[in-house]
Amino acid sequence: MALRRVALASANVVTRRLVPWVVLRGRQFSSVSVSVGQPTPATHPHLMQSGELTPGFTSDEYIQRRANLVAMLPPNSVVLLASAAPVHLPNTVIPIPGYRQDADFAYLTGVTQPGVVAMLQVGDQSGSDKKQSTYTLLVPPQSKHNDVWNGPRIDSNTAVSYFNAGEAHEVPNNMTRVLLSALAKSQNVFLDQSILQFDDGIRTALSTAGVLKRPPQALRPLMHRLRWQKSIGEIDAMKASVNASINGFRDAMKHSNDGINESEIGARHEFICKLHGADRLAYPSVVAGGSASLIVHYSAMNKLLGKGELLLMDAGCERNGYVSDITRTWPVCEKSGFSNAQADVYDAVLAAHSQCVAAAHVGVSLHELQLLSVEVLSQGLRDLGVKSDSVTNKSVPYQKYYPHSVGHWLGMDTHDTPSVSTSSAIAKGCAFTIEPGLYFPVDDPAVPKALRGIGVRIEDNLAVDPVTGEMEVLSAALPVGRREVEELVRELRR
Repeated sequence: MALRRVALASANVVTRRLVPWVVLRGRQFSSVSVSVGQPTPATHPHLMQSGELTPGFTSDEYIQRRANLVAMLPPNSVVLLASAAPVHLPNTVIPIPGYRQDADFAYLTGVTQPGVVAMLQVGDQSGSDKKQSTYTLLVPPQSKHNDVWNGPRIDSNTAVSYFNAGEAHEVPNNMTRVLLSALAKSQNVFLDQSILQFDDGIRTALSTAGVLKRPPQALRPLMHRLRWQKSIGEIDAMKASVNASINGFRDAMKHSNDGINESEIGARHEFICKLHGADRLAYPSVVAGGSASLIVHYSAMNKLLGKGELLLMDAGCERNGYVSDITRTWPVCEKSGFSNAQADVYDAVLAAHSQCVAAAHVGVSLHELQLLSVEVLSQGLRDLGVKSDSVTNKSVPYQKYYPHSVGHWLGMDTHDTPSVSTSSAIAKGCAFTIEPGLYFPVDDPAVPKALRGIGVRIEDNLAVDPVTGEMEVLSAALPVGRREVEELVRELRR
């Protein structure tokens, strides 16, 4: 018979106990519909399978993630990590829809709700060759009033029975006591500074224990190193996010006719993404027609698309905690396709994109790919007739026309794990973007007149198989070749 457990409440603390309705580590959950403040296999069987803690991810995977963090910690350590604070509309108590959990917190706990603190304790390990740890969740007190307005939340019982905490306590009543007890046994404290804004009890406990007299050790670099290399399940989640966004791009291409507002194209992409299971956009979409494409993070989306313009669209979505980030550039008028000048710029960018994708493999760094993109695009600028004295690798004026990097890490966040240097060699499980671009100001005398006002960016999402090390272009189903793009747009509009 499998081990089973439920929470036994005693005052404000809950610990593990053997009981009849939840199998250890969540491998099989019963059909009992117990609200834990977020979807479960019992309450949302259309989203989750039995044994999953969050959609697509089992309890065992979260347990392994915490074990991986413990393995990185020295003896006598405590880790403190807080959930993200909810964001409200200005001067109101109305929450902005779509609360998004801090990625590090979500990765470690599976909790997608606000108001929670996670704590990991590692003992001195004396006489043991295996690290032992304690996982504690500090959860908000139950409130019928809050339930009416915001719905039920995680409590101390479900923190243990569903989220696999070894202990659970309600805050703020027990915050200082619990933290002081943990800190008294620890020589090393790892935390993110944002936790100091979570609750007065945290600051009080840290101050009382003398932690704030010396800088605590930064937790985020450790978390980013863990998150940098994805599991098979994480790569699969990213593929699903990419596919949802690709469907949104296809709809955008179908409807991007002259006279259409940019915002309508963005709305169509978001709508289709959500029809394919996306929870939200990964970031504010860029839908930029004509010269608006020169603004890398263009957000106004209030122009009408013009016949003969290019439309640059940079958009992605988040699905089950993992994001996509894709850019394509295509002609608004499908009959004529790219003009000669637009085609020349597009091909210069495509050359950099193709060479960087081909060069991307385990052992190569994003920094090396950046240097390659600069080399190819600098030659492309010369070939396009941009004045040679403004194009050189040595003095970096190429940045005037190529102001961003060729790529970034990708995962739970769009610009994922930023504390991991782009000089780090790509490894198994890594995911990243390749996104070269060229943008020619409308009034730059160094640029041939025919090219002015043209902006082109091409962005794909790549990932390395965690087992085989094979590189895969996750967004390959959305073509990048100029002729292929033209043909796709024509096909979609028939």
